Amino acid sequence: MKNQIFSILSTISLLATSVSWADYPGVVTADGPLAYYRFEEAVGATTLVDSSGNGLDIDYSAPIGTTQIGEPGAIGLAALFNADGSLLTPLVLDPSLGDFSMEAIIRADSPGAAGTVVLANQDGTAGPGRSNLVVNGNRAITTYIGGATLLSGRTATDGGFDHLLVTYDQSAVAGGVDPTIRIFVNGEETATGLFVVEPANGGWVIGSHKSQASQFFSGLIDEVAIYDKRLDDPNGDGNVSDSRVSAHFKEYLADSETLIDFASDVPYLDGGQSGELSWFVSPALSSLTIDDGSGPVDVTADTIDCNGTLSVSPAVSTTYTLTGSGPLGTEALEVTIVVDEPAVVNSFTSSLDVVIVGGSTTLLWDVIYGTTVSIDNGVGAVDAMSGSVDVTLEEATTYTLTATNSQGDVTEEITVGVLVTSEPGLLSHWMVGEAAGETDGTSLISESGDGFIGTFSGTPVFDTEDPAPVPGGSTASLSLDGANSWVDVLGYNGIGGSEARTLAFWFKGPGTQVNNNATLIGWGPGSTGNRFDTRIQGQFGGSMRTEVAGSGSNGTAIIDDGEWHHCAMVVDPTVGMTVGDIQFYIDGVADPLSAIGGTPIDSGTNLNLRIGASRTIGGRSLTGKLDDIRLYDRVLTAEEILILFQPSQEIVINGVEVLNNGDAEITFTASPGNYALFYSFDLTEEGWLEISDSETIAAGESMKVSTDNVAAPKSQNTKVFYQIRQAE
Repeated sequence: MKNQIFSILSTISLLATSVSWADYPGVVTADGPLAYYRFEEAVGATTLVDSSGNGLDIDYSAPIGTTQIGEPGAIGLAALFNADGSLLTPLVLDPSLGDFSMEAIIRADSPGAAGTVVLANQDGTAGPGRSNLVVNGNRAITTYIGGATLLSGRTATDGGFDHLLVTYDQSAVAGGVDPTIRIFVNGEETATGLFVVEPANGGWVIGSHKSQASQFFSGLIDEVAIYDKRLDDPNGDGNVSDSRVSAHFKEYLADSETLIDFASDVPYLDGGQSGELSWFVSPALSSLTIDDGSGPVDVTADTIDCNGTLSVSPAVSTTYTLTGSGPLGTEALEVTIVVDEPAVVNSFTSSLDVVIVGGSTTLLWDVIYGTTVSIDNGVGAVDAMSGSVDVTLEEATTYTLTATNSQGDVTEEITVGVLVTSEPGLLSHWMVGEAAGETDGTSLISESGDGFIGTFSGTPVFDTEDPAPVPGGSTASLSLDGANSWVDVLGYNGIGGSEARTLAFWFKGPGTQVNNNATLIGWGPGSTGNRFDTRIQGQFGGSMRTEVAGSGSNGTAIIDDGEWHHCAMVVDPTVGMTVGDIQFYIDGVADPLSAIGGTPIDSGTNLNLRIGASRTIGGRSLTGKLDDIRLYDRVLTAEEILILFQPSQEIVINGVEVLNNGDAEITFTASPGNYALFYSFDLTEEGWLEISDSETIAAGESMKVSTDNVAAPKSQNTKVFYQIRQAE
């Protein structure tokens, strides 16, 4: 928890001698948990004791995976989970029947792409049992409750412990005004959500998904407690003045920490300026001092509720040392404030090297010792230490960052290119194998610019023997083996929010995928609505599916059948902004949805686009071939998609035949679409008259036979001319 700043809700002053500091287990058991697991057992124990006194011990005679007990934890000993094991408790608590709380102390190590589960309840016979506490793939602390994800807004401390608490307010189900779910991270309420918990009456699992077969936790789990009440409102009267959250967190600090954080609001000062030191410490200290090199100064009186501040005005660069003593011993932290030194630009970067015309990128910077920082070309003054700002470009632009203090200016430049595409709205077009030398390398080159080059991961290969039947021809396809092989487009992060888009490509699958849910193209994080994956539905002979984490929609036509198919997926915000509003086209024909989701599309753009696998979920790499991959930031019409599948043909009248009844049959070839038939006797511009405006060539066809029963049957019309035009 070092270098993390938290707010504590309490009126108890630091070092108040009238307070008797109980240990953390004491404060937990005093609040009557249904089950409480401390993991204080020695290595080799076959039972993990329920310290609540309710006798819900865990049978550890046949451990799952390589989980180790008896490891040093935040408070005493803990269980070390190695991403391959979990514990099943005998606790049966249906979370949908009333208020409840989940509490744990964790040190999260390296979560997988799908995240790792701290606590989860099993279905039992009531199902579906999806109440859980999770550290997701981005280390964000979150829950999945009531069929939806609630992000806490905090990430797990890198290398340190976190005190986590989730409470559920049953009254909201009956129309109460309070949010249903609350997440507390290190004593602070960080998120609320109005999700209704689903029923379940199975056991509660520690360290993995409820199935005990995936999302295994990696790291230490300590002091797990589950309650049939809200710790932030134990008597359930809606008045949180009796909240136990702060008491639990403070006792956790008293048992596990001495000094948590010591910082300065500025790393640099010009001579004569002032800064502010701040600290966050254990509530159980017996002494606390700050020393600037001239001797320690007692700051006990400056510390209230574990937090303190002190204004300083150093004349020269100074290192301040905070020293505290308590039940766990003596500890010291240092902060240095630099005075009158030149500014340093550690970094000045752009999230994208190239954007489309009118597109945006994020400028990011990290500066030390600057009193002011500015960026030119319309950005202006920005945070003097670090930050980010979005900019929109119409042309290639060089941005200059200037950091200033009393010692002068320091500058750094970056240039962002602008991509000019040959087709309106075409962000990237991976023709596959058409660029010079492409098939001899390990990159997928886009004709739309260098910023969209795909880098091979694993063993993708170019197949020059089996290209797709792309209009205009193709020399190769991209072949993927399903063995964790894909292509990462490191310079592009996809289309965000619910903005318009069209994804089009040729696909040929073997009929049986190596992996279930094999993903064709995807981007965005794993959170609800943010992930945007288009994949194969099912492992055997599947249709196309687009999902956004939370739900998805399936097409009807089978595309994984050993044949080449042209596939297109369209998001049209004017039609709707949920995953159920997407439109599929297979081989140029609209493909009805066979399953329809309802989750709003809110695509994230913090992770690069990936071809051939999901960006955030492991085990979803694709088996098959892709060709002529296109991504547009606009809605393509049905006619435009048809042209991608079947090339546009010149309108040609192939012949005219007079029938026995005097009618004439006109045969013509053209691309699929609607046409009009005209006749004329004199070929003058004003002499052309319409016979029909509904001469249709269906998808997959190229010829039409039309009938003139207007001009030809008249015996006096010895010469008639015909013309075919596209219908308006």
